[in-house]
Amino acid sequence: MRGFNKTLQAMPATVALFMVLKPGWSTLPLAVWFLLALAYEAARLFKAPPAADRMALPPAFRWFAGGSVLMYFLMAVGLSWTENMAAGWFALEVKFSLLLIPLLMLHHWHRQGAKGLNAVPMALVAGLLMFMGWRFLLASVSGDAELWRYHGLAGPFHPTYMGMYLVLMPLLLSEKSKWYNLALVITGVFVGLLASKAAWIVAGLVWGCLLVMHGKRRSFRAWGIGIALVGMCLGGWLGDGGRISEFTGYVSAELAPTRVDSPGSAADGPQPSQPTAKVGSSAGRMQAWNASLEVLAAAPFGVGTGDVTDALCAVYEQRGSAYALERRMNPHSMWLQLAVSHGWMGLVLILVWWGGTAALAYRSQNSLLLMWTAALVLNGTIESLLELQQGVVPIVLLSCVFALRGSLAPADVRT
Repeated sequence: MRGFNKTLQAMPATVALFMVLKPGWSTLPLAVWFLLALAYEAARLFKAPPAADRMALPPAFRWFAGGSVLMYFLMAVGLSWTENMAAGWFALEVKFSLLLIPLLMLHHWHRQGAKGLNAVPMALVAGLLMFMGWRFLLASVSGDAELWRYHGLAGPFHPTYMGMYLVLMPLLLSEKSKWYNLALVITGVFVGLLASKAAWIVAGLVWGCLLVMHGKRRSFRAWGIGIALVGMCLGGWLGDGGRISEFTGYVSAELAPTRVDSPGSAADGPQPSQPTAKVGSSAGRMQAWNASLEVLAAAPFGVGTGDVTDALCAVYEQRGSAYALERRMNPHSMWLQLAVSHGWMGLVLILVWWGGTAALAYRSQNSLLLMWTAALVLNGTIESLLELQQGVVPIVLLSCVFALRGSLAPADVRT
């Protein structure tokens, strides 16, 4: 039974390791974890093992886990008014971790206590370092310049999602490690080379705030965070590939004054050409946001779990949003995703869920959970984070672990 307990204690860290190596690799560890939990409870019927130290559930975990389970049931209820049932059932399959992981973490806490949770940050760091090393090695030996930036560097992951994981590195790493500064340089350069505008913005804001906080205390950690920011700027310069010019071009086009011709000007010269259709990721995201708001106005109770993309594509076609229509873009916002599928009720519930998590993290001085929540809120504004397994599993697992571990930073906790 002791070996059984050790295996169960290692499962959160195992999932954390595999989930950042390749999307989908978390499925098998989660399935094994679930089966082990069932076997553990079956064994208790015949031989009750020593109980773990009983500790009250932290309020932040109760709030987040409860909200996660509620969100999953909300998605299930949304099937009752959806038309595209195939898409609806697929959405429930992708989001199943919203239900499964909180239940597994609850079981872990009641049966194992905090044992094994301190290994999660270390496993996450190991997985991220392995992933970055693998991608850099692959780019070096392939001779393909495209593998050094953006989707080529991110490989099986969306660049924004990988940037979201890496933003945690300054607090996950131990200051006492002799590789601390080197690891943060590599992390910063990697985030820059990802060429994700969302990753740049979120990492810049989060790391900048951490730099100010630790800089006031003249902490050694401040040097590492500063190095990561410099590395990100260097990587961004090397891997830009026109991403910044595309964004600034879109913004300048939006801010350019519209020319109004006088009544007689049409006869004096050639007619002005029609404005060119806006293309690029920035324009596509604006098309998705505008369409989402239009759908919300037309369907205040939402279109259902499976009809989000179909409803948006109808608006794209009507408005001539060719870029978004060609790519069948989702709302590209965690908040608008719920607003389109479940209307104002969904939007209010997800805002309350994440707002409450942030408030409880701040009240309990849980700096790691607060930073992670801030990164998720920022990323969730410009990405539909809960639509892919590479978003759902890390978000739910790390939020649960950070909430359970309390306010101590991972580097300061002894296993």
